[in-house]
Amino acid sequence: MRRSTAGLILVVVLAFASRTLADEYPSRSIRFLQGFAPGGNADIISRIVGEELQQGLGQTIVYESRPGAAGNIASEAVVRSEPDGYTLLLLTTGHPISAALYKSLKFDPVKDFTFISTVTRVPYFFVVNANSRFATMVELVKEARTKPQAVTFGTAGVGTGQHLTGELTASAVGAKMLHVPFRGDSGAVTALLSESVDLVIAPGTAIFGNLAAGKFRALGVSGRQRWQPLPDVPTIAETVAPGFEVMGWIGVATVRGVPKPIVDRLNAQVRRIVALPTVQKKLLDIGNIPQSSTSEEFTTLVAADIARFGGVIEKAGIPRQ
Repeated sequence: MRRSTAGLILVVVLAFASRTLADEYPSRSIRFLQGFAPGGNADIISRIVGEELQQGLGQTIVYESRPGAAGNIASEAVVRSEPDGYTLLLLTTGHPISAALYKSLKFDPVKDFTFISTVTRVPYFFVVNANSRFATMVELVKEARTKPQAVTFGTAGVGTGQHLTGELTASAVGAKMLHVPFRGDSGAVTALLSESVDLVIAPGTAIFGNLAAGKFRALGVSGRQRWQPLPDVPTIAETVAPGFEVMGWIGVATVRGVPKPIVDRLNAQVRRIVALPTVQKKLLDIGNIPQSSTSEEFTTLVAADIARFGGVIEKAGIPRQ
């Protein structure tokens, strides 16, 4: 009886402490990490979300870029942080891909994180320099088939959604392309501007400016449907690989063990932010489709994608890193 009463008291005390902590949260600035180079899709979206989060929570958001290893360096930093809600992480599709692609990671990609909410779904664009010898995806694929690894494609790094999209495309059309990884989309874009690579696969954030300036030419988009603001750019499924579709995502996470009331508050904030018309326009303007979720839905998505990408990587014969 005493043990039962003591246990009940402990539960009540912990629940009260957790609620008090949530009521006081946040009482100081919040770090918001992302694992790619400044100026890329992840960096821009972290600032779009962070700006509104700062207003909603009434505390300063401190942005940190930790580029490298397809976002894993930033993930490692967050896993080592205190589970108090003061360190957030912008995750991309590279997170589950890394879990499937890398032989070992310094964290468990599901158990070591609390997944707060998704923010967007992301189609990838296939772009070439305006001076490129390729006018269409059909032309590019034809050369890639007849001259294995003669066509080079740049991405934000090994294990990113961009990388896997390129490998999946090559596998789908029976071609071999040479992957050239960079530390973020901006590095790949710079290489394409100098014609150091033939093709770049990137989210709209990274390439729309150069498309508008006439420096790049878009050959295709990875989504099931054409991107409405660029109706003349066909899908990969329309041109070279029927049924092809790859969509990335971006979401907000933190380390495991953060009290649920704080997670719930953060989830409510992110969902509020994604629903704002001003934020939706900003996200759409840079090639992202706004889409929030519950914490449980995001967790399920990550676990399912790890399994899905594992199968895709094995089928495509992509070497594990």
